Amino acid sequence: MAEGNIGAQAASAVDEKVREFRELQEEINGLRSDLGTLMAQRNENEMVKQELDVCDKEASAGGDVTVYKQVGPVLMKNDLDEARETIEKRLEFITGEIKKTEGIVAKKDEQQEKLAMTIQEMQSALQKAAVEAAKAAAQQAAA
Repeated sequence: MAEGNIGAQAASAVDEKVREFRELQEEINGLRSDLGTLMAQRNENEMVKQELDVCDKEASAGGDVTVYKQVGPVLMKNDLDEARETIEKRLEFITGEIKKTEGIVAKKDEQQEKLAMTIQEMQSALQKAAVEAAKAAAQQAAA
């Protein structure tokens, strides 16, 4: 009976590690989703920066350039240089967040790999113990 109890405890420990693995996996998926959102924001802001470059060229050539900024439901005039500064600051911030999130994902991936190895080792030990217990039971029954 004591062996069955030890087996149940070991199985329970494996189940706990599997639960931790799944939670870690969900966390990583959420971080990757956030990373996708940040990359989309970066691409959008890079397109705006390109448009501002076009506006800059037009203004240099003597063209009349007006830039608008959406504030709530209203469009307000915005200075071209101010708009460029705002976009560059956004890009800087978003790039920093992407790097930070990528670092966190890398750490979580590493944790997940270690946890997977631990689970495999625990399951192997559990299977080995089950085989040994079955052999012992078969020997007792034969005796």
